[in-house]
Amino acid sequence: MKLYLIVSSAPLNSHWSITKRLTTRNPKTNEEINYFLKVFPFQWGVLANRKVDNQCAMGDDGMLMMRGEYESMSTIYSVIPRFCPNPIAWGECKSKQATYFYICEFVEMGQSPPPAEQFCTLVANMHTKGTSSNGKFGFHITTCNGNISQDNSWCDSWEVFFAAGFRHMLNLYNKVNGENKEMSALLKPFFDKVIPRLLGPLEAEGRRIKPALLHGDLWYGNTAIAVEDGVPVVFDACSFYGHNEYELGNWSPARNKLEDYIGKYVKIMGMSDPVEDFNYRIILYSMFVPSGKSRKGIRLII
Repeated sequence: MKLYLIVSSAPLNSHWSITKRLTTRNPKTNEEINYFLKVFPFQWGVLANRKVDNQCAMGDDGMLMMRGEYESMSTIYSVIPRFCPNPIAWGECKSKQATYFYICEFVEMGQSPPPAEQFCTLVANMHTKGTSSNGKFGFHITTCNGNISQDNSWCDSWEVFFAAGFRHMLNLYNKVNGENKEMSALLKPFFDKVIPRLLGPLEAEGRRIKPALLHGDLWYGNTAIAVEDGVPVVFDACSFYGHNEYELGNWSPARNKLEDYIGKYVKIMGMSDPVEDFNYRIILYSMFVPSGKSRKGIRLII
């Protein structure tokens, strides 16, 4: 095994951890390789001869985040290898207990978001080729949207799975922030009428949704162009198998800069039946966006 020593670092930006671009050098050959490092708390070390992205986080949240991202990115990479950096490993940092890391290939990234047609083609390929082995909605482990866990329990019905995941996020919100009485008054008709009306027909009258591999948090900030070859790449995934149109919910808000990409995607994949409900389903999928957990609580965009 070749060892590379860290010789310099440059700070970068991250919502959940300290990030650095590290330059390493082989002391025997003077060969240099760049690495992307996300860590909380920040730790130095000696890296093996691979281009990697290393991020660490503390406690149970850190374990769920690092394991979830590794499994998500590994699943995406197994379907479309060039669509994301190659995951290498995740685990607990040896020098500090309850601190977890995730290591993957480093990719120099440029333009974000990528060109629409090329990007939408790759997303459609991921949704088409990535299917759950058991035919169910969910994922084999918990994944995290940012630092908020998702309920990925396997389910035969998309309507039931979506409702359970929505309830899970609301329960987390209430635990951290306390119950919002105005919002709570709207939940019964929302769960009893809105979700069944918009998602029930997808699996009625002989219709069936194929569970598709989803990135889970596909906004422009988690996409870019690989500088080396110009291919779109995605990162920071929190995957599960779900209705492919769910991914478009995160494209709809103008702040996410992918609103105009929806039409390009639909030209490739079409709309699920009943097509007349398509726009309303996208509104449903976009109305709830967890945006982080902190001392001030979990924020929801509804």
